[in-house]
Amino acid sequence: MISSLRTCLLVMMVSTLFVTGCAQSGKVSDDMKDHIETELGAVEKVTVMSTDGQEVLLDLRLFLQELSGQGQDLQISSEPLKQEDVRFTLVLYRTQQAPLVVSLGESASEFGGHTYRGAGASYFYQWVNKLTGKGVLSQNIQSVRLAAEDLGQARVLNESEAEYIRKVMGSAVPEVDSRSKQYPLYPNYRMRINSADKPVEVAILTPTLIAVPFGRETFFFRVEGSLFSRLTEWMPPSNRKEDRFDQLFKSAQIRITANGAMNVQDTELDVTQTTIEQGIAHQSVRLLKNGDPLNVPPKDPGSKQYELHFFVNDTKQRIEIYPRYFKYDQTWYIHDELAKNEWKMFQSLRK
Repeated sequence: MISSLRTCLLVMMVSTLFVTGCAQSGKVSDDMKDHIETELGAVEKVTVMSTDGQEVLLDLRLFLQELSGQGQDLQISSEPLKQEDVRFTLVLYRTQQAPLVVSLGESASEFGGHTYRGAGASYFYQWVNKLTGKGVLSQNIQSVRLAAEDLGQARVLNESEAEYIRKVMGSAVPEVDSRSKQYPLYPNYRMRINSADKPVEVAILTPTLIAVPFGRETFFFRVEGSLFSRLTEWMPPSNRKEDRFDQLFKSAQIRITANGAMNVQDTELDVTQTTIEQGIAHQSVRLLKNGDPLNVPPKDPGSKQYELHFFVNDTKQRIEIYPRYFKYDQTWYIHDELAKNEWKMFQSLRK
């Protein structure tokens, strides 16, 4: 049992013998404590590296202050942390010494050739995750590129607009509930925030919820509801001529009819319930828009899998789904994965 990660993290860098002793006894001598405090003072900055190479600076004062609360319920494990399970890497830079490097997974950490598991490892991951989320949005914003994916539009914000984004990002609050089922609402606004470091991508999921990808992680934040309204002023959805699919974004209800060969169930989606249902409806339309129209109908489309019905202003729009194709408004489209992906989204509501 390791009594304190603050203790063992810094003892491990000195000697494997210290690691083993600390892990077994949970005690350190006064001389060792003095040494640890000296090593803590040598840490000049702490960063977190994502799996795709992005590096975020953490609040050093807060990190060192809260580090003493880490390390309970940790055990050395014979099972190594697999590379595919690494979520990010913690790096402690020290004055005139090599950095301390810790690989973190959701349930394990690797440091100094040892892997640590237990409840403490999960808690340590959650703690670093929280600090990293704060660090991602605290970077100095130099410029912002706004895009509306569903509209096919993008532009760089002017300085006054970018200043508003700085204020909104500065007041963003980390969201404990990851809302993994939340797809972005139409018109799918996204921001590319440029700083001195690697740019940060921000997805506007709902008027009050944003997502920031960070390698294998995604951070969620609550923001002011006025952000979405401001974005619609800067890039109005009405500025684009609608195609035949765009009307489907206005659906109040979507229905899957199990009248084909695929093993699905009759399902209704009330788009007006919550942003979860609304996001699924909008993502469903995006999947359709990814299909490529055919000049002539396919000779052998195969068996119909099921039908999608979109209800827009009391009018039903029917879409027939086939293994590699779909038919909408008398036009055939090719889309290999549509049948499976559409049903998978609707199934997510049942979980």
